[in-house]
Amino acid sequence: MNGHTPVDEMTPPVSPLSSSSARAGLAWVEEGPSSPRHHRAESSARRTAPTPGAPGDLTLPMRFMVTGLGTLTLLALVYPWHLELLRGSFYDPHLLTFVHVNTLGVIGAVIFGASYQMLPIVLQTPLAAPRLARLSWWLYLPGLIAFVIGLGHGPAALLGVGGMLIYAAVLLYVWVIGNTLRAAPTRDTTWWHVAAATTALATGASLGLLLALSKHVGFLAGLTLPTLAAHVVLMLGGWVTPLLTGVAYRLVSMFTLTEDRLRETWATRELWLTAGGAWTLAASLLLGLGTFVSAAGAAAILAGLVLFGVQIVRLYRLRLRRSPDVHIPFMLVSMASGLLAAGLLTWGFASGYGPLDPIWIVVGWLAIVGWAQTAIQGFLYKIGPFLTWLHRYAPVAGLQRVPMLEQLYSRRLALAGWAAWTSGLLLGALAPLTTLEGVPVAAAVCLSLGAAAVILNGARVGSHWLR
Repeated sequence: MNGHTPVDEMTPPVSPLSSSSARAGLAWVEEGPSSPRHHRAESSARRTAPTPGAPGDLTLPMRFMVTGLGTLTLLALVYPWHLELLRGSFYDPHLLTFVHVNTLGVIGAVIFGASYQMLPIVLQTPLAAPRLARLSWWLYLPGLIAFVIGLGHGPAALLGVGGMLIYAAVLLYVWVIGNTLRAAPTRDTTWWHVAAATTALATGASLGLLLALSKHVGFLAGLTLPTLAAHVVLMLGGWVTPLLTGVAYRLVSMFTLTEDRLRETWATRELWLTAGGAWTLAASLLLGLGTFVSAAGAAAILAGLVLFGVQIVRLYRLRLRRSPDVHIPFMLVSMASGLLAAGLLTWGFASGYGPLDPIWIVVGWLAIVGWAQTAIQGFLYKIGPFLTWLHRYAPVAGLQRVPMLEQLYSRRLALAGWAAWTSGLLLGALAPLTTLEGVPVAAAVCLSLGAAAVILNGARVGSHWLR
């Protein structure tokens, strides 16, 4: 690549990242105009007229992204003092605080930001009510701070206040995404994944608010643990999982230029299994339907993730660009973690493990740190540089030399971070199952190094906005 990119090929008329323009743009900035990959992408772009997508203002998603990366920075500093909590009770307030810093502070914040930016592009329709979307951040951030302080060491009243603020932010998010879905011109498999995930989020967040309010008043009494279990299942299995799989189908096929190879029937079956399994398991835990129903719900989630994994691996095998892509190892580790978490979940219910058994902490660890956070890191390495290139360099491409995507960050640092993060993930999964003193510390060091790599590369990508 000679460093020059024609403006007309890269700048969509309305959206910074319409589907067809994205395919052509990805080929341009990664391999240049003479690559076979570009010609296929360009042909596809000519066949599909660009349609309205997300607005060019990135301040909304960036607020959530900065919140997520800032929380990850905090976690990188405190990991060595908190991973010992994995050997305690899952209802320990300190462990619950640590979990919610990971889920609300990293996973939730990044998903909110990515949804506001990417879903209009994926759904090919403008974001509904952007003012309400902006308001959701102003509720989310103080709610997160108050909730974490109240759950950990602060006044119990902060827990309720923080919970209500976060719940209000979630309701605004659900309203915005729901109305965006209503306006979408087509209802493909990604649409149904997002719709299912948004429904589970609304329900799971409602259970979370009940738990936050009951923590101070105690009105749930004996229903506290069943409600907590149902809340966890709906948030991780009902919201995060369908959202990750549904968006992954679109993004991975776009990254690999294999959109014509995606098997929609497989994706539909995966959604029925994962979403249906999550709702079945949550209902069983909340209503006390027994271990057989719980195991059946967990097994359905496992079967759905198997279908997802087979499809994603197939797309990677059929990709036109044979050189390794930096997001692929993250995605493979994420899928392996999700499968292992779902497998242990099924085995735990089928074997009749009690609620205090450490296997449930291992399942939660693999689902949160392995399945969700690892996938998010991999996608950030593609989405962040691509959006930065489109907004920062597309307007001047063809007029001056511009970098390729992989020149916006350090590939070596990314892969080193992946290796460290994966090592910490595995050691952290072993921590609840062993009494060896060095395991939590080693896991913490590896995770801190992996998180530091993401943060440093994120800062490197962000520095291009200042040039």
